[in-house]
Amino acid sequence: MKRASGVGHLAPFLPGLGSLLEDPGISEIMINGPGNVWVERAGKLEPQDAPALTAAWLHRAAIHIARPLGLDPAARPVLDARLEDGSRVAICTPPASPEVAITIRRFGGRAFSADDLVRMGSLPEPVLEAARDTLLARRNILVSGGTGSGKTTLLNALIELLPDDERIVAIEDTLELRIDRANCLRFEAGATLSETPVEIRDLVRHALRHRPDHIVVGEVRGAEAADLLQALNTGHGGSLTTVHANNARSALSRLASCAMQAGDALPWEVTCRGVVDGIALVLHTTRREGRRFVEEALEVRGYDAATGRWNTAPVWGGEAPQGSTHPHTKEVNA
Repeated sequence: MKRASGVGHLAPFLPGLGSLLEDPGISEIMINGPGNVWVERAGKLEPQDAPALTAAWLHRAAIHIARPLGLDPAARPVLDARLEDGSRVAICTPPASPEVAITIRRFGGRAFSADDLVRMGSLPEPVLEAARDTLLARRNILVSGGTGSGKTTLLNALIELLPDDERIVAIEDTLELRIDRANCLRFEAGATLSETPVEIRDLVRHALRHRPDHIVVGEVRGAEAADLLQALNTGHGGSLTTVHANNARSALSRLASCAMQAGDALPWEVTCRGVVDGIALVLHTTRREGRRFVEEALEVRGYDAATGRWNTAPVWGGEAPQGSTHPHTKEVNA
């Protein structure tokens, strides 16, 4: 897949934002329209003055990003692109929005290990040990959370816990994971040369033909969940994926709901039992007061079809990491 130029190449098209584009402390740049710019720094949003950033400049920037991809914002007003340095860009142009909107998520400068996250207070030590034991027992982990809550950072750290001599097949919408091992095959969803889209579900099915010991799916959003659950329940233990959810229990329901989107979906109760068989541990991440941390860690024990409730148990009963005012809520069967 072709890539647009890196973040640094955007500076001539975004006057007044050059220093922001070069600042490694900024994780996201959000342009809501002419002169309306916000950045995320250390987990907090800050407005930025950009009087020189006119509608004409934003239009040129959108064209500059889209052209290497063979795309035209005038014909396709909603675009997602990955830059050469790995940063992600989302573009929305009229008529889909009143003004050209551009959001740039910078490619992180460093991948944190699980031990790093423990030292930073983002991952409690008991949760790390539970995750390590789960993967070594060839059981599977689901990471959940909202946008920007640290799911990918945690997923990266958990991948390092997998045995070095075993094979990983990783599947992503855009290549964000930092996997530093030789025997890892990586797939990225997108358009082929014939312009026929390759979906995540296609890649999950195809991954099984490449003899994976472990399957990593960057994020489950739809029907691919059905194929992933089949894989998790047929000899590919020690696998990992993420899903958007508000809490750990709703992550299980979200995974089941995604699986139900498949045209050949099994009944709801059967799908939920497949989730129980396929997922042993749920780690839920959150972002609060500029900090990202694991808020919940639940062992999955069953599904009660009569009540429609997941049976879970906490693997960690401590408080939220230091610096957060929100205590950890102990889990009950629900």
